[in-house]
Amino acid sequence: MRLYLLRHGETDWNKEGRLQGHRDIPMNATGVRQVEAACRKLAPLRQDIRLICTSPLQRARKSAEMAAGALGYPAARIEAWPDLIERGFGEGEGLNGEERQARFPDKRFPGLESEEEIVERAGRVLERCKSLRPEGAILLVAHGAFLKALMAAALGKAYGDRELFIVEPASLHLLEEQDGRFFMRSL
Repeated sequence: MRLYLLRHGETDWNKEGRLQGHRDIPMNATGVRQVEAACRKLAPLRQDIRLICTSPLQRARKSAEMAAGALGYPAARIEAWPDLIERGFGEGEGLNGEERQARFPDKRFPGLESEEEIVERAGRVLERCKSLRPEGAILLVAHGAFLKALMAAALGKAYGDRELFIVEPASLHLLEEQDGRFFMRSL
């Protein structure tokens, strides 16, 4: 099984260093251009990708729709999976780095989704993908913190090891499963 992972393109909040979490912030013009560039890399995979799943947030949905267009995949067949949503940052959402440091120097925001919870969600996504086993690859379109958790879960790393994975806006990654184990084929 092959899982292509695409992070949505840049938003104004990404540019400002604000935590988005569950806030439904749209991509900006730079983000759209970033996803267009990623789609050029995806286009040769049009025969391989059999399923596109996205976070329900508009920045990811728009990225998934753009990818579907590049792949000749019907937009109506894109599946929105709630488990692909970004990590919930609670009261940290909307705050930039300076504001977060001033209000929450310990980085513990009230309402923050725990590491255990995001890893559990990532595990559910992996299990769902394994159960589907399409005749080709799956493209998952989601968010930075979530995709880092997914990679860590797939590779048996601790969530604290997520800094090993760089997930820039509109970056494309490939996880491949062989003999019940996942391998990072492209980062």
